[in-house]
Amino acid sequence: LFAGWDVNFGFQLYQTDPSGNYSGWKATVIGQNNQAGKSILKTDYKPENTVEQNLKVAVKILLKTMDSTTPSPERIELSTLKRAEDGTMVHYTLSDAEVLKFIDEIQKEIEEEQKKEQSSTGDI
Repeated sequence: LFAGWDVNFGFQLYQTDPSGNYSGWKATVIGQNNQAGKSILKTDYKPENTVEQNLKVAVKILLKTMDSTTPSPERIELSTLKRAEDGTMVHYTLSDAEVLKFIDEIQKEIEEEQKKEQSSTGDI
């Protein structure tokens, strides 16, 4: 995946494969279980979301599609690309503490969703 910005199209995300084919996206998921991740993107991603809201969507996708039962900041790397006031592009990689905050928040949300589903079906 490649991310960038230009004056004509603003922020852009491109995916390429070994054959040289490429495609542009507002958001996408690659790798194992990408179809499950894309399904979550279709329901949760909104272009008007803040960067923080979209980082939460990314973590939700990772938590629901990763093979690990104990996600940790050592297994998840998040970064953002922002345009500074002077026009330069700033790439920022979130710290382990910042990633852990997102993991904890999303795990709580997932647990609450599961409790609601169980209580609505009567399976407690």
